[in-house]
Amino acid sequence: MDESDGDKLRTFLFKHKARRKGVASIGFVYLTAIILFLILNQPLFASRLGGFSGTASRFTADPIAAGTGGITLFHSTSTNSYTQNPSSLSLGSDRRFDAGMVRLSLDRFIYTMSSSFPLPPTAHLAIGLIAAGTNNIQARDSRGYYAGELNDTEMSYLVSFSNRFSEKLSFGLALKYLAKEMISEEDWFDLKGTGFGAGIGMSFSPVEGSTFALALKDWNSSYTWKTQEQNLYEQGSNYQDQFPMSISWGWLQDLPSFTLAFEHDYYFIGENIFRTAIMWNGIKNLHVNAGLSYEDDTFFSGASARYRFGLKQRYPMHLDLGLRSGVSGEGLRNYIGWGLTF
Repeated sequence: MDESDGDKLRTFLFKHKARRKGVASIGFVYLTAIILFLILNQPLFASRLGGFSGTASRFTADPIAAGTGGITLFHSTSTNSYTQNPSSLSLGSDRRFDAGMVRLSLDRFIYTMSSSFPLPPTAHLAIGLIAAGTNNIQARDSRGYYAGELNDTEMSYLVSFSNRFSEKLSFGLALKYLAKEMISEEDWFDLKGTGFGAGIGMSFSPVEGSTFALALKDWNSSYTWKTQEQNLYEQGSNYQDQFPMSISWGWLQDLPSFTLAFEHDYYFIGENIFRTAIMWNGIKNLHVNAGLSYEDDTFFSGASARYRFGLKQRYPMHLDLGLRSGVSGEGLRNYIGWGLTF
C-alpha cells in the first residue's frame, strides 16, 4: 500500500469515527426528548388489574425496569428479571447482588433484594426477596369511628434456576413462597395469608444481538386466608385469593449504541399490557433508558439510568436511579438501587 492509499485509509477512518460520534450525539438528543415527553404525559386512569391480589409481583419494583416500561423478560431491562423470566439468568456470567427501594404516596413501599451466581458448567441460581405494603391505614368500626391503625405487608421469597442448553437457548424455573399479613398496631387484629407460586421461562437468540423471550408467570399463585382465629365468619373459614396468571413474550435487539426492547403481557382474565423501551449506552459506564407501557387504555412512562463505578476493579458496583409516572394525582414514583458484581 503506497502513501496515497494510506492517506485515503486515514481519511476514511476519520470520517467513519466522526459519523459514529454524530450518530451517538443525535441518538442522545432523541432519547432526551423521548424521556421528557414520556415524563410530562401523565396517565388518567388505573389498570383493571388493581383489584386482584399479587400486586407486588406485577408492580414495577426496580429502578432499571422503571425506565424500560416495566419490561422484565430480559437481563438488561430489570434487576428482577429472574422472578418473571428465570431463563434470563443464563444471559449473565458473574455473581451479583442487587438491592433497591421505592417509596410511594399514601405510605406505600417496595423493597427488593436478590443475589445470583453461576452453577458451572451451564446453570445459574438466584434467590431474592420482594417486600411491599402500606403503613398507617386508618381502621374504622361499624359505626365509622376511628379504631386504630393497620399495616399491610406482602412478602415474596423467590428462588429461580436456569440452564443453558446451547449458546442460543436456555430454560428456567421460578418458585416463590408468598406471605401477606394485615396487623394492627394495638394487636387487636392479625390476619395472615400464605401460598406458593411458580413460573417458567425461555430465552432464544436466533442471531447475534437478538433475543426472543417467552414466560408463563404466576402459575397457581394464591393466598389462603385462615379466618377462624379472627372470627370474621360465624364458624370460621378458609378463603383462597388467586393471582391472575399471564403469559408474556418479548423481543430485545442490540444495536451499536442502542438497545430496543418490546414486551406483551397477556393476562388470562382478558387484560393486555404492552411495553416498549429504548436503552442508550453511548457513554462508558453510563446507561440511560426510556420506556412506555400501555394498559387499560392508559400510557405509563418512565426513565432510568445506571452508572457503573468501583473502588477496586475486582468488585465493580453500580448505582441505579429511576422515575415512573403513577396514576392520576400521584405524581412520579422515585426509585433507587445499588448493586455489586463479585
